[in-house]
Amino acid sequence: VIQRHNEVRDCFGDMAAQIWSHVVREPIVKEADSKADGPGLRADLGIRGVWIPQVEALFDINVIDTDAPSHLHQTPESILDSGALEKKKLYKKAVEDRRGTFTPFVTSVDGLLHREAEHF
Repeated sequence: VIQRHNEVRDCFGDMAAQIWSHVVREPIVKEADSKADGPGLRADLGIRGVWIPQVEALFDINVIDTDAPSHLHQTPESILDSGALEKKKLYKKAVEDRRGTFTPFVTSVDGLLHREAEHF
């Protein structure tokens, strides 16, 4: 799954760079806080101007195996919804603090895209 994540990130980043001039891989969203022992936070891609001119849109990619035994009693759509919600909880506040936008890019290993990824 990690290899697929990196392949999706790299492909997504390469395609975005053909459209937008400012594409950054693994931008720092929040610095690690050594005083509070808080971890840092990185997105997978930062692209300026996707949703709002001159505003950085941050994307974090999540590749999920919807056929895993832990997901047997869920629909693929609900699994992807859960993945997107987790990403939003993790990134939303930090991205808003830096006046950007955040979009979770959630997909299954089979290529099923979450509805927010489909919009992109």
